[in-house]
Amino acid sequence: MILKYIFLIFIFFTYSLKACEKPTMPTASEWNNWLEDVRNEAKDKKISKKTISLYLSDVKPQEKIILRDRCQPESTITLEEYLYYRVDKSRIIAGRNVLKEHKDILNKISKHFGIQPRFIVAVLGMESFYGRNQGKVDTITAVTTLAFDRRRSDFYRKQLFAALKILDDELVPSGQLIGSWGGAVGMTQMIPTTFLESAYDWDGGGIDIWNSYADGFASTANYLTSIDKNPWSNDSTWGREVLPPNNIELIYPSLKQDNPKGCGAVKRRSVPKSLPEWSNLGFKTINNTPLPQRPDLEARLVAPDGVKGRMFLVYPNYKNILYYNCSSYYAISIGLLSDEINN
Repeated sequence: MILKYIFLIFIFFTYSLKACEKPTMPTASEWNNWLEDVRNEAKDKKISKKTISLYLSDVKPQEKIILRDRCQPESTITLEEYLYYRVDKSRIIAGRNVLKEHKDILNKISKHFGIQPRFIVAVLGMESFYGRNQGKVDTITAVTTLAFDRRRSDFYRKQLFAALKILDDELVPSGQLIGSWGGAVGMTQMIPTTFLESAYDWDGGGIDIWNSYADGFASTANYLTSIDKNPWSNDSTWGREVLPPNNIELIYPSLKQDNPKGCGAVKRRSVPKSLPEWSNLGFKTINNTPLPQRPDLEARLVAPDGVKGRMFLVYPNYKNILYYNCSSYYAISIGLLSDEINN
């Protein structure tokens, strides 16, 4: 099994390197002119002169960050491969330990936000292995570099100003904003704009998603249950793996949404049906037993690898997970990891 894991990682990075488009780095003049424009906009956004001078004077673009952003694998891995090294035994065991060790505070946060503790823990497990892997890249360097690069410049320009505000408002206990190469920070791996929207000071000691599990748990719960998204349902789960009927290839086209909106993973969900309706179509649980007979619970079919791959009926909570990362593989892995942690 270990050899298989190593092989998958080798293949992933081999294809990634082949797909890399080596960036043309800006000249000193191009960079300085662009950075001056950023400084002026930061002033307009009421960022202090001290913060602008401290963080936007000597920052330089980093080629390795742009390469990481552009290096996408030419061939996609399967869901099975994705789950193999994300819903693994070590992550499951560590998650159960976190759930047990922080049971009291998790129960309080769960009651306050109306979300089951296992989902909070699963997100932290997936994002940073429960706080162990938070990244060591200077966030201002990362988001400034990516804001200049043409691929996602608008998105990262917003992240840059949000990161400057975090520092300007002294919201980072250490004074150092560090995280992943993509600008995500803390055990929750929140991007700066999300941090400003959803980071939560649970223990009253200032927002600290780097070192405080209480704040990390509460910030995750706050984001997943935010009122501008679907309300999180505390009396249902994320979904379940199912066995399709024998005629799935015939009925699958009729289940697609017409003119769907949202990110790719949201669009690829099927039309909604009640669980009894899915039962009538011939769907069963993965154990080949009838689905729960809850006519009040809406479910959609998700088949990330097509009709030949594994299939899932997902409930409204699943869409909230997609807000954290709009990937069917990611949301399914959070759901399955939460199930394993809870067992």
